[in-house]
Amino acid sequence: MIMIDFKEIEKKWQKRWEEAKIFEANPDDREKFFITAAFPYLNGVLHAGHLRTFTIPEVVARFQRMKNKNVLWTFGYHVTGTPILGLAELIKNRDERTIWAYTELHGIPKEELLELTTPEKIVEYFSKKAEEAFKRMGFSLDWRRNFKTDDEVFNKFIEWQFHKLREKGLIVKGSHPVRYCPRCDNPVEDHDILVGEEATLVEYILIKFTTEDGCIMPMATLRPETVFGVTNVWVNPEATYVKAKVYLEKETEEGVELIDNGIWIMAKECAEKLQHQDRKIEILEEFKGGELLNKKVRNPVTGKEVPILPAKFVKTNIGTGCVMSVPAHAPYDYIALRDLGLVDEIGLIPLIKVPGYGEYPAKEIVEKMGIKSQEEEDKLEEATKKIYKDEFHKGVLNENCLDYEGIPVREIKEKLTKDLIEKGLAEVMYEFSEEKVICRCGTPCIVKMVKGQWFIKYSDEKWKELAHKCVDRMKFIPENLRQVFHEKIDWMKDKACVRRRGLGTKFPFEEGWVIESLSDSTIYPAYYTIAKYINEHNIKPEQLTLELFDYVFLGKGNADEIAEKTGIPKDIVEGMRKEFIYYYPVDWRCSAKDLIPNHLTFYIFNHVAIFPEEFWPRGIVVNGYVTIEGKKLSKSKGPVLPVLEVAEKFDADVGRFYITTCAELPQDADIKFKEMENTKKVLERFYLFAKEVAERKGEKAELNYIDKWLLSRLYRSVRQYDEYMENFELRKAGILLYQLLDDLRWYRRRGGNNIGVLEEFLEVMIKLMSPFTPHLCEEMWEMLGKEGFVSIAKFPEVKEELINDEIEKGEEYLKLVMEDIKEIINVAKVQPKRIYLYTADDWKYEILKIIKENEGKSVKELMPIIMKNPEFRKYGKEIPKLVNQLIKINADVINEVNVLENAKEFLKKEFDVEEVIINGEDKANKKRFAIPFKPAIYLE
Repeated sequence: MIMIDFKEIEKKWQKRWEEAKIFEANPDDREKFFITAAFPYLNGVLHAGHLRTFTIPEVVARFQRMKNKNVLWTFGYHVTGTPILGLAELIKNRDERTIWAYTELHGIPKEELLELTTPEKIVEYFSKKAEEAFKRMGFSLDWRRNFKTDDEVFNKFIEWQFHKLREKGLIVKGSHPVRYCPRCDNPVEDHDILVGEEATLVEYILIKFTTEDGCIMPMATLRPETVFGVTNVWVNPEATYVKAKVYLEKETEEGVELIDNGIWIMAKECAEKLQHQDRKIEILEEFKGGELLNKKVRNPVTGKEVPILPAKFVKTNIGTGCVMSVPAHAPYDYIALRDLGLVDEIGLIPLIKVPGYGEYPAKEIVEKMGIKSQEEEDKLEEATKKIYKDEFHKGVLNENCLDYEGIPVREIKEKLTKDLIEKGLAEVMYEFSEEKVICRCGTPCIVKMVKGQWFIKYSDEKWKELAHKCVDRMKFIPENLRQVFHEKIDWMKDKACVRRRGLGTKFPFEEGWVIESLSDSTIYPAYYTIAKYINEHNIKPEQLTLELFDYVFLGKGNADEIAEKTGIPKDIVEGMRKEFIYYYPVDWRCSAKDLIPNHLTFYIFNHVAIFPEEFWPRGIVVNGYVTIEGKKLSKSKGPVLPVLEVAEKFDADVGRFYITTCAELPQDADIKFKEMENTKKVLERFYLFAKEVAERKGEKAELNYIDKWLLSRLYRSVRQYDEYMENFELRKAGILLYQLLDDLRWYRRRGGNNIGVLEEFLEVMIKLMSPFTPHLCEEMWEMLGKEGFVSIAKFPEVKEELINDEIEKGEEYLKLVMEDIKEIINVAKVQPKRIYLYTADDWKYEILKIIKENEGKSVKELMPIIMKNPEFRKYGKEIPKLVNQLIKINADVINEVNVLENAKEFLKKEFDVEEVIINGEDKANKKRFAIPFKPAIYLE
């Protein structure tokens, strides 16, 4: 077998593409297509996860170029924030875990890694690695527009973005709870977090129960309405609790004023957390929770005194370590009370009416699920989620809820919380939604109430209305993302947008702050449209004024005045404006699903705040994660699978084709090396077929039956492929390409050998394969003597006149007949000399026609219609059985005899028999078993 040097082919065509500059996008009179992906963060080599996320838009970009679209496809590198800073420190300090991860997993030689002791060196090193990786994979990018987010010129663009937001009142200063790293002394965002990156802030309501000696015992709850059904409270007898003096910290012009907030009893962990949330805590004493047992506390809402009881399920690292017990509605509470044998003594207080449940939902579900004790945590968790979901969506408060009777549960939280806080009966505390949240520096994060912090006001209702409007008119793949984004917008709260430490743009409104990494990565696709001018004309940061950006992106101001003020030639200023108008808005934004709750939602918010409606985003595509042989990707623990390793070990086209077709976009993709090797074998066989066709000489013959079949399959597939690619259904497009290669094998097996047909098939296939495997396809295109690059060749037109349903269905019919013959041979264990095939009698086709004309009718309904024809009555008892068989047939009418006669020689060769007889002598009375589209078979 001829060895194919994929790497030499890749180098050859990458060089030619670069020399011809065929991927450089400039405005013209064609329809534009602007596709982007969230730019990669440069704190390591690009890995398999990046490869999937970026190869998806890469393949679609190539497809759209062939559809004669003017495609803008490029990206920059994200280097702001603290992770690069942290990595530099770890390398400088020779951290063993970091050295191991980057040498063993990222494949960086140790001597090179140990030189990367500053953020600047890291950015330079990994940006070169990233560029090398993308070029090795044959990405069709406009490299003139590439940039890094630490460039001073890009910083000017971010400053303009923040000026626009502040002009609209969307940049504000105040106190706000944030995820915070004590060591970095900074708020942390998703990209800064090593563990718990999806953790959000949860607002707990602290309801102030009081002890007999006047101390406050705060009960943390997410459902304040359950306070009306409290029968007791729980503490963990083995945990450490404290009695502490609590002061509220209030900012005044003179400084911070301390307001006496009483003496509190709570878990020690809670006291430590509250110190970071506008409170000063003075610990008076520590003790075990057991000392609180059998004492009573007073419910501040109902006035009822309830006992303190022990429960091991109480977690003191969540909330206050003091938990309200509502056994009528909480399975955990009911089962704990039952374990203590106190259900009858304490009693249950119902407070919510829920359709489908009786007076005590928790008791019902515990008994129904057969939960025996508190140890069955999985079952209790399942029961809790079920009840809480039903109560939230369908529940209504009953008469035990006093003035709140009749209010739906889904509407009560905000109103009741506000009332309790105004009456001094409750306060707010913030927690993480996940138990562990760890900064990339290795430090556990806390929730901190930061004072004097700057925020983007994502809570603004009018802004949310615009974001919802944008989502309503956008396209989403998959479509269910539309509702997800609506929900994310509804839940969005103000977000800290600056920090004291890290790489990034200096905050323009107060010294000492840097804009954080998820706040400077929202509208940057707009910058791609002008980046080539800035890069090629060496435009300086001081020339990029607010007025220039206003003109380019908003059409405000005068080009002459801006040119004079900035020193940028007028034609360049106007060119930037024209380029933005031509390419914007972004048609499709591609990303992995982890960026939905942050980056992608911010992307929508910021666009609708700054740009006119005609420039709002048009579509978002989201793909699933990547695993390697079932193992989750991890930059620090492995596996990683660097992109350069894919190019080196498996070759670029193999990696491209496999990664984009091994799973549909919403699903996670599991890379299996054996499957990638099989993909390479398929591509090798296709290349050798192309070489064979290119070397063959011969005259084009008239089209015979099987020629017509292959061309019909080909152009039907072109039509389907077009639809798949437009909808980002790349796996389906890939499967279709595999099916076409199977069709080619069948064609040749059937004796097809028309050089004209093979050339036409190959030319179309090369075009269809080109977005996935561009290097190999350019080589085959040249091999066929075609001029120019297949990468920018015209997408094949569908030759509708060659699509023939009858011929295609005939071949499918033939394949089914062959399967039946094989099955009989295998069962009989004989090698026949002759095969007799009998098609059904005409009257059976007549009955099938009647069934199709009365589609949807049952056998019972069909019988009277069929038996109206006296010709059928003579077949008597055969009719019901036949109708039962025919009603299941979903086939169009084909001429079975013609198909079988045409395939006689083929069948003789396939089954190595002397003769194939169609409707000959009725051997063993077999013909009576034939029904339409399923001939009877006799082997002799």
